[in-house]
Amino acid sequence: MKTFTQTTTIAPLARLKPDDVIKTCNYIEKGSCFALDGVRSCVMGTVNAPLLVSTEELNAGTVTYEMVVERRQALIAAINGLAEGDTGPCLTCANLVERPFKDVDLSCLGGEPLTAGMNIQYYTACNQRCIFCCFAQSGQLIKAQYDMLEFLELFRKAGKLRGNNWIDFSGGEPAMLKEFDKVLNYLLDHNLGTVVVYSNASLFSQTIHDALKNDRIILTTSLDTGLASTYAKIRRSDTFPKVIRNLIRYRNTGTQRLWLKYVICEENRTEDDLWSFVLTMLALRPNKVLICPDFPYGDREIPEATVTFAARLWHAIEQLVGLTPVDYTTDFGDPKWIKYHADLCAALGKVRKEKPFGKAGEVQRLDYPGVAHVVQQRIGRVRGALWQSSLRKRWIPEGSARRQRVINLYQRTLGRLLAE
Repeated sequence: MKTFTQTTTIAPLARLKPDDVIKTCNYIEKGSCFALDGVRSCVMGTVNAPLLVSTEELNAGTVTYEMVVERRQALIAAINGLAEGDTGPCLTCANLVERPFKDVDLSCLGGEPLTAGMNIQYYTACNQRCIFCCFAQSGQLIKAQYDMLEFLELFRKAGKLRGNNWIDFSGGEPAMLKEFDKVLNYLLDHNLGTVVVYSNASLFSQTIHDALKNDRIILTTSLDTGLASTYAKIRRSDTFPKVIRNLIRYRNTGTQRLWLKYVICEENRTEDDLWSFVLTMLALRPNKVLICPDFPYGDREIPEATVTFAARLWHAIEQLVGLTPVDYTTDFGDPKWIKYHADLCAALGKVRKEKPFGKAGEVQRLDYPGVAHVVQQRIGRVRGALWQSSLRKRWIPEGSARRQRVINLYQRTLGRLLAE
């Protein structure tokens, strides 16, 4: 894979005046995608920005802070026709903007919450074989290729590593990564921004559990159905019961950052899948629901049936679960995605006009439990555990007068509050 050379970088940009308007991109200026073959500025759905430094260079220890900045300059120069160089999909990407050269800063890493502005997928090893995953279907389930923290350290030591990022930690399955704890703690300890961990939740992670409990990360799990049979079909895995069990454990942390996702493909566009997923959302009560089509790699297009299903699922979740879903692909700049966004908007408008769930005010949905109800539940669980403990049975024996006095006192105080 070619990378930009250092010989085509500084001179073309040096000729620019501060007020010269040039084409640039926030991702080129601030972003990073840790891919299998090296580090790019970004990955936008089905397209990848040109490679800045390769895996071979990273493992050889030859990458420097100055090199990365110069190769960013080379990409900007090529995009503006000031030098020869691979521009990849950048020239047709909707994220490309124009602004004065004096406002272009290529020296820092991070600093703005760009969608997937820091994208971690330098491995693809996973314990599932999803039919919509290009890595699983091509047999490219590969272990970590380099130490991504060494790259971050280049910018930190130069005083150019910034926080306030949107960090997508995917892969692959993060819970399988041997350095998962180390990488996650680095991101959190250096306050680099919002960390979204994409895990299939088939493996329970105490690290994820504890981070959720303190609302330090967002967990996004792609469930894609509420049926065990469909789950096994599209993921080539019989782990649906484990996934639900682990999601319940994560939900019980009390986190406000549990997100669930539906990737729409041909196999899960049925009526049963739609309604089973809606009911599962009512049970698990995620904080957000994301909807995304199977990625249209290569010459493939997004089928009309997928757009229609996405609109119907969106409306059902909005009306019955009480959550407005999120279009996972909103910031993807490739023209293929721009068309999907427009088609989805039109299809959703059509479904809303049909009012399948009745007129405004007639729709009924389950209320999410309030804070007081949650506190009551937790106190109740603690009370039950204490009452069944060996310590209680030793100090307050069954059949004793002391036991009856404690019960009477409880019913007049805490028991009355919990019953209200």
